[in-house]
Amino acid sequence: MFGRVLALMMVLCVLIVQDLYAVDGVRRWVLAVGANDGGAKRETLQYAVSDAQNFVQVMETMGGVDAGVLLSDPRVDDLEMALHVLHNRVASAEAARREVIIYYSGHADENGLRLGESLFSYVRLRNAMDRMEAEVHIAILDACASGAITRLKGGRRQKAFMVDASSDMRGYAFLTSSSEDEAAQESDAIGASFFSHYLVSGLRGAADVTGDGRVTLNEAYHFAFQNTLEGTERTRGGAQHPAYDIKMTGTGDVVMTDVRQTSAGLVLAESLQGRFFIRNANRQLIAELFKPAGRRVELGLEPGTYRVHMAREIQSATASVELAMGQREILDEDDFEIVARERTTTRGGIKYSVKRSRIELRGGYWNPVGRSTTSTGGLARQSVGSGLVQQSAENVMGAVAYIYQLKENLALMVRWAGLIAEIEQNVGVIGISEDAVVVMPLLFGVRYYWPLAPSPFRPYVVASAGSYFLSDTSQKVGIGRDVPNVDIEAEGVSVKVQEDDEGRTVNVQADLEKLNLDLTTSRIVQEGRIQASLGAYIGGGVDFAIGRYLMLGASAGYHLIANFAEPIRGRRNFSGPELSFSLSLLWGKDVGAVKSIRR
Repeated sequence: MFGRVLALMMVLCVLIVQDLYAVDGVRRWVLAVGANDGGAKRETLQYAVSDAQNFVQVMETMGGVDAGVLLSDPRVDDLEMALHVLHNRVASAEAARREVIIYYSGHADENGLRLGESLFSYVRLRNAMDRMEAEVHIAILDACASGAITRLKGGRRQKAFMVDASSDMRGYAFLTSSSEDEAAQESDAIGASFFSHYLVSGLRGAADVTGDGRVTLNEAYHFAFQNTLEGTERTRGGAQHPAYDIKMTGTGDVVMTDVRQTSAGLVLAESLQGRFFIRNANRQLIAELFKPAGRRVELGLEPGTYRVHMAREIQSATASVELAMGQREILDEDDFEIVARERTTTRGGIKYSVKRSRIELRGGYWNPVGRSTTSTGGLARQSVGSGLVQQSAENVMGAVAYIYQLKENLALMVRWAGLIAEIEQNVGVIGISEDAVVVMPLLFGVRYYWPLAPSPFRPYVVASAGSYFLSDTSQKVGIGRDVPNVDIEAEGVSVKVQEDDEGRTVNVQADLEKLNLDLTTSRIVQEGRIQASLGAYIGGGVDFAIGRYLMLGASAGYHLIANFAEPIRGRRNFSGPELSFSLSLLWGKDVGAVKSIRR
């Protein structure tokens, strides 16, 4: 309780100090509110308070505000008191033109601002602003469904601001980070909400399309709109469309910031082109913008050390700069050094983002304990005196796996496979037999992808471990001796046994994969056993994306299997190498490395 009282006293002091600076010109007040806490049913935000701090800072250094007021996680009563105090200060100020700017970052819904478990309605906010005796009222709301405030009675849509720096405008402007039925989002990747990040970047000079050193409300809004929409198109929260409601009279536009008022500045020369990221000594992202060639951009910054990253389609480069008080540093091509390009994904290609899943089908070659392949293959045609056709297959494998992309470079997987050591089928005069030896591993493991791998090729290493099951089965179908004439028929198979004056004659033509029996008298004998052992698989491979939902792959590795308890066909160890190819089906929304939280 004492802390809240102290905070309100500080608000009063700041507003009083603001009045001491009042002159007979333009007078501007800023009240910024950051609310991470939106109640028990809403996820706690990480950057709402810091967003408000960044807005106050840029308005104090470049927006003509002597001392902005910041409320951090206030209650409804705290905000009501701050608005009341602000109303009195504006009314008593001696200035020819008064401008009030209210900024909010936090949770909201279609009814109003969510401060903890309480609601501060949009109607209440608009009424408070209407009562203030100022020529210009500006409200900037960065919250979910904040666009609902533009639909309240009394507001109406207007055409976009004219790009004119005159100060003859009168009325109000509401800028919101999302439409009335959309989510506003914040991101760990940029350490802020999308809208506030681009709004502050624009106010620092990135939005100055005219190059006159001043950023107007129109320029700031359009810069924030375009970059917020682009930044949220592929997030889980969906595309975010900032909105506005303007009701102003007069000519020109409201100048929000003046780059020339800052104590230091960074100038990007006309020759530079690309997307620029400016970080301070603490690696905090201060500004982000796309700059075309032929346009000079000046950013207002505080003295300090900055690192500038320039991303281009073909290559990337970085530059370091130290800004002293009053210094304007110009960067051109010679100041940048080419760096290794970070892994990116082009639009329309696969995005290796977290929380995506895939099913992988795999087939190939497996050679246990150095056995060589002697498979005879599909069709066999043979006529022998004993009436026997034999077909065998060995050293082949098939597998299915579920893979979950936990991080950009790390995936979890579970895999079930069939490693065929030997399958042998025989068709003879007195019966048919089939023997099979198959190893079936159930493995759990991880894949690690190279962080700097270029898309669409993604090399990786894999390690997994689990249980290996060894199946040895035998099935025999014997034909009764007391049947004088027996036909065994199937598609592509003919085994005819006939007894005549010349003795038995056997003609055999077989496709053993489609054999069906229709015997008058037969005897079936089945035998089988399964053993279990432990083992592991290590290897490497490469994935190749052929679209958002399909992927091809190739891999090689080695199965290291402990000896089985009982020997099968004279051996107990089935360790060996594997070479395989895969086809994968992917699903899940692309979210990249960005963790977005609905506000």
